[in-house]
Amino acid sequence: MHARGKFCIAVASLLMAVPVSAESFIDKYLVDPEDGQLDVSRYLSEVPLGFLPVPALITEPAVGTGFGLGAVFFHESDEQKKIRLETLRNTHSAILPTNISFLGLAATVNGTKAAAVGHLGFWKQDQVRYKGFLLYPDANLDFYSLGELELPNDRGVELSLTGPVVVQELKMRVAPKSNFFWGARQVYRQVDLSLTNASGFAPFNSPQLNQRLETILGTTADIATSGLGFLVEYDSRDNPFNPEKGYLLSTRYQWFDESIGSDVEYQDHNLTTLGYWELSQQFLLGLRFQYDSVEARDGELLPPYVLPFVDLRGIPKVRYQGRRVAVVEAELDWRLTPRWKVSLFSGSGHTADHFNELDSGDASSTVGTGFRYLIARRYGFSMGLDVARGPEETAFYIQAGSTW
Repeated sequence: MHARGKFCIAVASLLMAVPVSAESFIDKYLVDPEDGQLDVSRYLSEVPLGFLPVPALITEPAVGTGFGLGAVFFHESDEQKKIRLETLRNTHSAILPTNISFLGLAATVNGTKAAAVGHLGFWKQDQVRYKGFLLYPDANLDFYSLGELELPNDRGVELSLTGPVVVQELKMRVAPKSNFFWGARQVYRQVDLSLTNASGFAPFNSPQLNQRLETILGTTADIATSGLGFLVEYDSRDNPFNPEKGYLLSTRYQWFDESIGSDVEYQDHNLTTLGYWELSQQFLLGLRFQYDSVEARDGELLPPYVLPFVDLRGIPKVRYQGRRVAVVEAELDWRLTPRWKVSLFSGSGHTADHFNELDSGDASSTVGTGFRYLIARRYGFSMGLDVARGPEETAFYIQAGSTW
């Protein structure tokens, strides 16, 4: 094995609390016998409580620099375990584990803190899929619009959002061999919204504007948003964690209503289209289109975090918001080896109050590059790093699994 490969395995061993001197353990669980490279597939599937550590050097412009640490657990079914034990080398095609669980903690220099727990389920031979997570953030974010109120001169107001967020999705195939799914989605948020610096509230020269901001904060502080909805999906991707071929077309519609515990009433809609093509043995192309919209009753004052935003690498979260948001992104990957890929990507986002105004609404673009390493070949699971430049600044992202 090359010295570089031994170094990578030693680092991985330290991260997973495995003694580097335990050569038999490393050879058995952290080295792929097919290519001699670092691979944690057997560690994740065979070692009790084996997990993949996911460190995160946070440079998200919305919250500042910081550090996070996550743990991803893969759980195989009895049938998958039997296949693995009988034919350990039969892993050319990535499999879907029955369950994946994850835990995470993060903190940044602007005082943002968050804890998360989540679960993905691929049940009944992938006939039923479940996704759910609980997030408890104490986040400080700069908002440049508050509901219907646009703040002048690109000046943001830093707000603190504290409280639990619960999201669950359950969907099933329309037919056993169909790529179509249908299902339901549930969202609940309880947010205590306040100014990060509550003393001396006067961010603008206009007394009328400051009074208006105080009114909005008073109306939307400590508010619950509870929603139920349905979703329809077409998924022909070869692997959800590292797709290289296939399509994902998904749409969902949600209602937030007082009858199900929501303090504000509105509807939101999402349309997502992802396409992946293998142009050649070396080059892969991915395209993404996403459209989000929010509808509320006339006069309904929506919390600022409800409005959709341009979600692109290189742009701070909630920096560009609107009642209608459209995002287009393209990524070109160069497969250097079966495990290593480098990529170039670029995207553009548009915001507006109405769909027919998106072409003339606010626009923002990004460009970036990154790399991926196939860390668990059995599951088709990759990790890597992206660097992206947006209209204001540059940010780095540690990626685990599929980018989109």
